[in-house]
Amino acid sequence: MFDADDLPAFEPPEFDDEYQDESDVERPPLRGGTTPPAGLHDVDWAALDDAYGSADETPLFIEALTSDDDGDRSFGVYGLYSATTHQGSVYSASKAAIPFLAELVRRDNAMALVFLARIAVGETHFVTRPDDVAKATTEYADVVAEFAADVEAMWNRTGNDEALRLLVLLGREPKELPALTPDATAGLCLAHGFLAARDNGVTPGGAKSTDARTEHVAAARDLMATSPSLYVRGAAAVCLVHSGFADDDSLALLHHLAQGEYPVRDVWAGDLAELAASAWTFGTDDDGLLAASGDNRPNLHTRLLERMARQFRPSGAVYRPLSPEELTAAQRTTLETALRDAPEAITGVDSDYLCVDVPATEAAAHRLLGTAGGELSRRTSRGLLWFVLEDGLLAQNDRESALAALAEVDAWAALGEVFAARRPDGVEESISLTVRHLHGDDRENAVTLTLCSIFADALAGHRHQAEAFLDEWLPRVSEVDGYDLAFGVPAQRIGTALAALARSGGLPPRFHPMIKPYHRFPEYSKVPLPLLRELADVLPADSRSFMS
Repeated sequence: MFDADDLPAFEPPEFDDEYQDESDVERPPLRGGTTPPAGLHDVDWAALDDAYGSADETPLFIEALTSDDDGDRSFGVYGLYSATTHQGSVYSASKAAIPFLAELVRRDNAMALVFLARIAVGETHFVTRPDDVAKATTEYADVVAEFAADVEAMWNRTGNDEALRLLVLLGREPKELPALTPDATAGLCLAHGFLAARDNGVTPGGAKSTDARTEHVAAARDLMATSPSLYVRGAAAVCLVHSGFADDDSLALLHHLAQGEYPVRDVWAGDLAELAASAWTFGTDDDGLLAASGDNRPNLHTRLLERMARQFRPSGAVYRPLSPEELTAAQRTTLETALRDAPEAITGVDSDYLCVDVPATEAAAHRLLGTAGGELSRRTSRGLLWFVLEDGLLAQNDRESALAALAEVDAWAALGEVFAARRPDGVEESISLTVRHLHGDDRENAVTLTLCSIFADALAGHRHQAEAFLDEWLPRVSEVDGYDLAFGVPAQRIGTALAALARSGGLPPRFHPMIKPYHRFPEYSKVPLPLLRELADVLPADSRSFMS
């Protein structure tokens, strides 16, 4: 059985700062002697694109990697990093650079290998578990794969760990365990684990595997138990977990390592504790995720996110809520634990990143659990009001069902529950329903408009409440340009109330100033722009210039 007292002492590695100096990077022509790849300057680079436009400097960056001058090499590294593989993105110049970087790989140029890897798999340093491997490819991975034999030959000559990882991410088989050096052995353990996860179909928290790739398992077990290198022991345990052979000893070792501080020099991770925590989370079953002590790494927030990813269905581009009848006992336990001990797990950006159908606000989670009151939890002839709005209206654009359900409740009170104050004593609003959106698709703005518009129609019989509400806010908003930017006001409810009055018999003139005819930046208003344009149509013609 695993015993932490049997572990060897950890000796931190000495880190090499080579190529880190980015000072004085703008200095072509190059100062030192260079040996550029043949044909490098024959390409019409100016006709290709990099992150900043024309790629006419890309051949200088590549040639600089071959210079005998440190400053030249820093110039090349900086240029290729910022222009040709900018933040993991690739460009036409990136593709054109591949054969020339491959030529430098044949010369064992380590930095050329790094950039060949970045062109193939983007920001490769984010790969810490098998789930990440499938994501770590770019549109030019197949082009780089044509030179995999050159990368493998470099690995055989130099043992460069970046070469090994690139081979793994391109799907090439690694060598057998162990290797000549501890670092190389650790790298091979991780490589075998990632490929075995792919080939054996290992899933997080899943059953032990006896499938395709098992020839390395016995060697990994031996290394985990006997290696004098703590890094090798940890990597071997990671290998066993990702291969589908997690056991008490490997999980106990990983959990122990996750609590420490173990910097390592490795292309897979910069911290053994981080790698161990990720593998422990991957290999532990659902019950074990909650049974671990609360404050240790991985913390409860991380473990809850893992449970959610396993237990809730993928949402796709549009969030589809679970009905209370669908909620399983395990899902209920996850949500109850999150609400009690780590509510940020369902209210933070991590929930959006998971893209699973987990309620993304505390109020939405309470409604699904049946522990919330209010109008949104009322059952109507069309179903629970919150479910009608989230599933029928927001997911399927069923306005008819939403209006029918709102007609059976206090729609004005429901509006206040949908657009709720961000803080108990505040008035700036957020949507308490779950609004799942992908980055850049403007989904949240579209949802806000849908909700404001449907409530404006539903409030036709609530003119008295709408007018009383607007009268309360009229003194505050009528004198200030850009009121919903400069102050915390219930902007969505104000816009909805104005639209409700305009649609149901006319907007009293005293409320015209609330539409802000002199608002200079309506596109930044918390009131959706189409609703502002609609409201502008009720103003006198000479007051509509702000919407032109």
